[in-house]
Amino acid sequence: MRSWLMAVALVATLGAATPARAEMRAGVARVDITPAGSMTMYGYANRKCGPSNGVHDPLQAKALVIESGGEAMAIVTLDLGSMVSERLHQQVAERFGIRTLLLSASHTHSAPAFLPFGSAPVSNAAALAYRDEVEARVLDAVGRAKAALAPARLQVARGSLQLGYNRLLPRDDGRSRALFDNLERVPYGPVDPEFVLLRVDGMDGQPRAVLVHYAVHAVVLGPTNCRYSADYPGVLQATAEAGLPGAQVMFVQGGAGDINPLFMARSGDEARDFAVVEAMGKLLGEAVVRASAGATPVPAGREGIAVRREVVTVKDRWDPTQTLDIGIATVLLNGTIGIAAWPGEVMHRLQRDWKARAEVPVPLFYGYTHSGAGTWAGYVPDLRSAAHGGYGADASTRVEIGTGERLLERHLINLYDLQGMWKDAQGKP
Repeated sequence: MRSWLMAVALVATLGAATPARAEMRAGVARVDITPAGSMTMYGYANRKCGPSNGVHDPLQAKALVIESGGEAMAIVTLDLGSMVSERLHQQVAERFGIRTLLLSASHTHSAPAFLPFGSAPVSNAAALAYRDEVEARVLDAVGRAKAALAPARLQVARGSLQLGYNRLLPRDDGRSRALFDNLERVPYGPVDPEFVLLRVDGMDGQPRAVLVHYAVHAVVLGPTNCRYSADYPGVLQATAEAGLPGAQVMFVQGGAGDINPLFMARSGDEARDFAVVEAMGKLLGEAVVRASAGATPVPAGREGIAVRREVVTVKDRWDPTQTLDIGIATVLLNGTIGIAAWPGEVMHRLQRDWKARAEVPVPLFYGYTHSGAGTWAGYVPDLRSAAHGGYGADASTRVEIGTGERLLERHLINLYDLQGMWKDAQGKP
């Protein structure tokens, strides 16, 4: 394993037993990242209509910058299938002094393909130009969000709504196979139906940003659609923003590697299919607005933003002579919010394990999130899923058996480290 570790603001985070309360500040900005022209579409190998043929709704990148204890971090959510950019991390650090950047893709399959590893070839001129454009626009959004920093407070809310099903269904032979289309909306399980809201309020108590953490593949639209769309996350954000005036609502995809939406648009009729997207997005958006009304302050902790980043090298499951470098980041915000960021399609059991085992009041799981180094991991199954097989479990995955649990343990080890739990000498008997 090759790794590097970075601790940020440990004095502020882990210092005196009763630190003085410093002012937290936050700023937001957004930018349109819809391609100007036609490009190869992301995700479906059997796309029926070829490259993109128009725009249904714009693709956006939304930036939130949080400053605490003298350190800042940026969270950027993107209406893209995936996002990897070491260069953007370097630029954000050099230009704005922000050393922690989380690039979180919603995984919509109605966005352009522009990255290698399951997408368009990196040598494609249009793909390269679009990547450069996205990086420039995100950099601008982060800069504007930092310039807008103002005093802020954090609140949290939770709700539960099952809008997904587990697509890995056990078969008679004891093996699992994927059910990609579930037009009958049978709520196959297990799933994680919980959504978590991290609300960033101004000092007037009004929300400035609401991060919605939820785990369902953004594939309401199927392979018959070739118009750019943010899929259901776009509708939920617009719906929630209408119900929470002044708030920038952002969607963070969780451990959705084995979870498909119960609402599926597969008719091939554009009006009918986008009506299905609208229905699912509104259900979740309206639930977010209701839950936000009951938000409570995040428990007080020590100010500061502390981070551990690692690159973990794993073998290719099918060719042990090949390896993948997977970059992860574990973030501890004010001693009370723990974020585990994974750059790939992580299965939901690993999300549930993180939420159950991370000893912080607010454990958050960021799938599909690049944090500074390494490649896109693709599907990352838990052991049980890997053993039973199916799409993403033993088909269309590259990581060696046990990678999910190995990365989860690294997140937990790093979280305990950030909390100051590992001592240099033996403890008391």
